[in-house]
Amino acid sequence: MQNKNLLIALVIGAVVILGLGWKVLSGSSISTGSGNEPVSLTTNPNPLQMGPATFIIDVKDKDGKPVDNATVYFDLNMTAMNMGAQQGNATSQGNGRYAASGQMSMRGPWKVTTKITMPDGSVVNKDFTVNVP
Repeated sequence: MQNKNLLIALVIGAVVILGLGWKVLSGSSISTGSGNEPVSLTTNPNPLQMGPATFIIDVKDKDGKPVDNATVYFDLNMTAMNMGAQQGNATSQGNGRYAASGQMSMRGPWKVTTKITMPDGSVVNKDFTVNVP
């Protein structure tokens, strides 16, 4: 009887783990919020894959106009384990677009933290989660 209960517990545990793993892998590769957000993120390649990647950060003001001359700081690290932070300032591409490079060294979820200092000195913080399938 004890072996039967142990087997049932193992099967339930395996189903839960598989379900959570499927959820992570099938989730969208990026979470940007609505189109009215002051900060949005896209990646190249999209979907992400292991290897080099470019993170494109679009910055808009409260009226939805692109913001140039902002300072866009980024921090990239895996959420499941510390893979060593990749951080620095993104490079302006013009028209409110900034680009940062990173290296996706492992499959799984990664967190992109941004801190944008607007030309008027105000600060906008926005975190994104991306997935390397």
